[in-house]
Amino acid sequence: MVTALRKRKTEAIAAAGSESGWTLPELLGVILLAAVLLLIGTLSVYRGKATADELACQDNMQAIHSALNIYWTKNRDTVTQEHTYPVDQAAFEQFLQDPAYFTEELRCPVDDDGTYHYQYSYDAATNPGPEGIAISCPVPYSGHGSL
Repeated sequence: MVTALRKRKTEAIAAAGSESGWTLPELLGVILLAAVLLLIGTLSVYRGKATADELACQDNMQAIHSALNIYWTKNRDTVTQEHTYPVDQAAFEQFLQDPAYFTEELRCPVDDDGTYHYQYSYDAATNPGPEGIAISCPVPYSGHGSL
């Protein structure tokens, strides 16, 4: 009688174990698959943010360039009667803060702490037109380039 009871108990435990739960290799496989999908999704989001930042930076530089063209038409040298652009970085920074041209100061989206202005140079001696203007992203590791 004791052996028959023990046999039924053993069969009940074996039947319950085979119907419920996952084996360790199955569980590890599911965890591995979830980790790979999470990694792919994270990389895609990061790549999308970098592309959006680059496009926003290029858009800012084009907006600055367009505003510089308006600045050029409004500003004439009183002596020579020639149109002028900001002559150096300090004049350019004042131009960026002028509410007549911008509602808010434009900064590179990667510039988290807001310490950098776009870099500006103008070579009036060799190229006095808009081709003499160079605007570049101030954040060295951004890869956004220049306009």
